[in-house]
Amino acid sequence: MLTTSHLPKYYQVAAQLRHKISVGEFRQADQLPTEERLMQMFGVSRGTVRKALGVLLSEGVVESRQGLGTFVKTAVHTTNHFSLISFNDEMHRQGRTPTTRLLKNEQLLADANLADRLQIQPGGPVRHIERLRLADGEPVAHEHRYFAESLCPGLAIADLESQSIHWLLTEQFQIPLVKVVHVVERLPLSVEQAGVLGTAVNTIAFQVDRLSYTSQGEHTIPAVLFQAAYRADNFYLHAKI
Repeated sequence: MLTTSHLPKYYQVAAQLRHKISVGEFRQADQLPTEERLMQMFGVSRGTVRKALGVLLSEGVVESRQGLGTFVKTAVHTTNHFSLISFNDEMHRQGRTPTTRLLKNEQLLADANLADRLQIQPGGPVRHIERLRLADGEPVAHEHRYFAESLCPGLAIADLESQSIHWLLTEQFQIPLVKVVHVVERLPLSVEQAGVLGTAVNTIAFQVDRLSYTSQGEHTIPAVLFQAAYRADNFYLHAKI
């Protein structure tokens, strides 16, 4: 059964199935339960189950085989940031110990670029969160997140070293993230990124730009701008579009 939540039911079902896949309850190439069984498991309608499976299909987490059912994709064990599987879950799955260092949690005023990306007024208050993600004590990723301060004031005082920001937004603060747009490029590290990650300037890294959207009434609006650099020598990124 689903927990009581303001999130759409199909989103809750998709999130729970995604978690079961990420922790290995459903492994690569496993067939998911039938629609009827999922309806019973979560206490939802067939339409809700189909919408939830559609979300996972669009993320590339599962695949549909005509006449057979829905299966976990064989590549899901690799890192796939298009599916919002948490960094910690992914590191545990790889047998590595993840840790997080909070570098900044501050309020900024939106410059023209941020205002345009987040569709807010220039000069409006923006929450900026900067974190360093490590695996087995080695720096792996340097992250920045930006969102309008009004979206989630609670993140200003939240524990951002031991908790997932995605989980805080969607579960604790009940902000549905319904769409993401990704750009991933192999580009050299900047001086700042190299210093934080402890590697040479111009080292090639996976540079990720991800804009997540939330629903507001009947409208879908930008919510969180995520920008990160992942060390290509200490991290394997697999993405299938």
